[in-house]
Amino acid sequence: MTKTIHFNTGRQYSSHGQQITATLHDDGAVTFWDHTRMVDGEFKLGLHCSFDRNEVMNAYDHNISKNTTRSHEDGMQRGGCNAEYDA
Repeated sequence: MTKTIHFNTGRQYSSHGQQITATLHDDGAVTFWDHTRMVDGEFKLGLHCSFDRNEVMNAYDHNISKNTTRSHEDGMQRGGCNAEYDA
C-alpha cells in the first residue's frame, strides 16, 4: 500500500514557501515532487528509517535521490501520485 505525504519546508523559494509531495511505494522506493522548484527525485528508504519529511529532505538536500522516469511521471503526469499538492 502506497502512502503519500504533503509538506511545506518553509524555505522562501516562492511566496508559498516550498511545497513538496512524496510517496512511499510498495517496493520501498520513495518518489517526490517539489512543486515550487519543479524538481523530482527517487530514493530507497532505509530499513530503520521513517517515511517522513525529514527523510525526504535529507535525500533531497544531500543528493541521495536521483531523477528517474518514475519520479518524473509521479510528479508530472495527470493523476500521478505526486502531481497534486494537498496542503
